[in-house]
Amino acid sequence: MSETGEFLEADLRASSESLKKYIRDKVNHLLSVMGTKPLDEEELDDNTLIELDPIGIIARSFEQILEHQRETNRRLTVAKDQLQAVFDTVGVCISIIDEDMRIVNCNEKQKDLLVSANTSVIGKHCYEIYCGKDSPSLDCPAVETLATGKPVFIREVEKKDRHFQIVTSPLKDENGKVTGVIEVSIDVTEKKKAERLMRQAEKLTAIGLLAGGIAHELNNPLGNIIGYATLLLKDKQSGLRPDRREKLEIIVEQAKKGSEIIKGLLDFSRQSVPSFSDVRLNEIIRKTIRTLQNRISLQKIKIDIELAEKLIVRADPRQIELVVLNLLLNSVQAFEGIKRKDKVISIKTGRENNLIQVRIADNGPGIPEEILPGIFDPFFTTKPIGKGVGLGLSICSGIIREHKGSIRVRSESGKGTEFIFTLPAVASKTG
Repeated sequence: MSETGEFLEADLRASSESLKKYIRDKVNHLLSVMGTKPLDEEELDDNTLIELDPIGIIARSFEQILEHQRETNRRLTVAKDQLQAVFDTVGVCISIIDEDMRIVNCNEKQKDLLVSANTSVIGKHCYEIYCGKDSPSLDCPAVETLATGKPVFIREVEKKDRHFQIVTSPLKDENGKVTGVIEVSIDVTEKKKAERLMRQAEKLTAIGLLAGGIAHELNNPLGNIIGYATLLLKDKQSGLRPDRREKLEIIVEQAKKGSEIIKGLLDFSRQSVPSFSDVRLNEIIRKTIRTLQNRISLQKIKIDIELAEKLIVRADPRQIELVVLNLLLNSVQAFEGIKRKDKVISIKTGRENNLIQVRIADNGPGIPEEILPGIFDPFFTTKPIGKGVGLGLSICSGIIREHKGSIRVRSESGKGTEFIFTLPAVASKTG
């Protein structure tokens, strides 16, 4: 063999030994990673390397790593979905806000109460989406938490006509720097309504005590008025002119109505049991219209009456008369201060299956939509002080419910209002 050939052969052997050593080192490193004791150099001969199949080991190891990674990802996905479900279904509003006051995430409760339908919230300023403002308010708890790094509690704040209690807590990075805020809001709107109703109930109790104390004092003078006016009407020697006799009759009727209203207030505050009997509904309506006829005439209001026949209800006639009176008064008062010639109140009755329906409507100014939901609440009134205490419609609602009926209102601002109440019908008789 030539000298050159010998040199090349030696170089090839050296390279081969170097490569084998590299492979042996890497195999031992792989065995060490796998937790297996490294092999001695004499154990790592060519046959052993072939039997160990290090490339196959690496391939299988990568396969195991990938499978483990897939299982880990699957478990993380399940955990994320579970956490998101809890995040969305918890009964409070939760929002995550970054240091620029932009929304990072919020749950479904927050969206339902404070976000308009089909509105994208991620990345938007929280004060724009939740409060409808161009900048954060001075008492914003999120601003305070970002500035101080401390939790903040606000007992009550109003957002979009709802009331909330709010707690803000800081989000910090590994260095303790505040990077955002978690805001938790509890909707206390219904709680506030319940508290308001409780206060109203306390007012009703006070009214009951007050009414009980003054009823006797009011009924005595009213009784005297009724008595003396009745004596004058019966005195054939008094020589009363027809117009004065008519005015005396009105005095008697209104005084009696005053006594009925006092008794009605007592009944309402004490929740007394009504005295039911078969009542001709049309007669009650006609009687009530006669009671208010003078006031209706003074305001030049036209009354349209359309009463169906044979309408009999099982009811307390005095209480149903009070309902009709209050609803008619509501319509009459709607025209106060309005100068127009086409003032109309319509009264219609009808029967549908086993229900009798009464509709009392006017073409007055109507009731603003935003206050409609509260008009049957006790002490709810839009009238000036001294013009009403807000009990009329509440009394009507209570009476109708006691009679197993229903009452509702329809109104459009500028076009008028219609009250509709229904009562269970009984056997037909001429109304």
